[in-house]
Amino acid sequence: MRKFLLYTLHFTLYTFLIGCATGKVAIKPTPGAELVEAEGQAPIIKDDLVGAKNTALSEAQRSALGMVVGVYVSGETLVSKATLLEENILGQTQGYIEKYAVIKEWREGDFYKTRIKAAVRKEDLAKKINEMNLEPKPAPFVAFWIDEKIEDKPVEVSIVESQLMQNFLSAGFRISDEKPRKIFNDQQEAEKTTEKVNADILILGNAVSRFVTDKDLGGMISYRATLSVKAIKPNTREVVSAVDDVSGGVDITNEAAAKASLKRVAEKFGTNFAKNLYETLQKQTTVILKISGIPDLNQLNNLNRIVRSFIEVKDSRVRNYSGDLAMVEMTLRRGNAQDIARRLEQLKDQKISIISVGQYDLEAIKR
Repeated sequence: MRKFLLYTLHFTLYTFLIGCATGKVAIKPTPGAELVEAEGQAPIIKDDLVGAKNTALSEAQRSALGMVVGVYVSGETLVSKATLLEENILGQTQGYIEKYAVIKEWREGDFYKTRIKAAVRKEDLAKKINEMNLEPKPAPFVAFWIDEKIEDKPVEVSIVESQLMQNFLSAGFRISDEKPRKIFNDQQEAEKTTEKVNADILILGNAVSRFVTDKDLGGMISYRATLSVKAIKPNTREVVSAVDDVSGGVDITNEAAAKASLKRVAEKFGTNFAKNLYETLQKQTTVILKISGIPDLNQLNNLNRIVRSFIEVKDSRVRNYSGDLAMVEMTLRRGNAQDIARRLEQLKDQKISIISVGQYDLEAIKR
């Protein structure tokens, strides 16, 4: 009698754990959930079939959750952050699996296997992953071109540009090897064709130092420097920030005073400008997809609908379409260009290959 009661208790517990899930139950996920199929297995120890069933079900749920997690993080992160993911997500299946159904369960040798269909709360999962900051955005690459003059004479050795580079490095940027002044004839041309620059941000500007006075300064000479700077996104030509500033400098010679004013104006605004720009870009929600191999508007509209279905994308619009090349602007609710690139590559029926991924843009081709 006691053995019968124990068996009944075990069976009831097992039934409770798998709920009402059966192979015939239709799963209808909510809009914020992703439907996946996954399998789990467990060894049968000491003929404990009920225990093996429970463990196999649990492993199947973890596998289902892991499949969705794999969409949002890279393979490298899955390995390097395995413990963190286990503690915060994979070990908490009940919090992210909305519902599930057992499709098939069977014994195979000394193992018990279970296959399930599960609705995983992808939006909650994506939010949690973002909060964990598993893959922080990489630092943007920035290229510089500051024209510097004392009166009307060009400065041979950069003062302002060198100072700004130091400020941007300290703020978290990476300095691009690109030299815009070697690509373009002048800054006006650079502004019109910024997409030629291999950088996330292009800094264009002018700095001029002019004589003020040498009277009543006890033998010293005064110069005033004016600096105007623009931060531009090369692929969209969007001006992210524009700043003007003025500062003076004094020294015993004209050249020394002029250079002192140029250095001071760069130091005066450089730190805050770089810091504020970095913070603005980290919050950036716009990504540009440049994709070739789109033969007609029907395929372009279909691609746009697919992009809008991505959980990371709040909205999208076609900015330009010429020949087979399209430019699609996406407003993101979360994630970055790398997340969009992964999504596009997972569209097996679209056969999209990623050519390059920047901080705020990506280039692809549809085969």
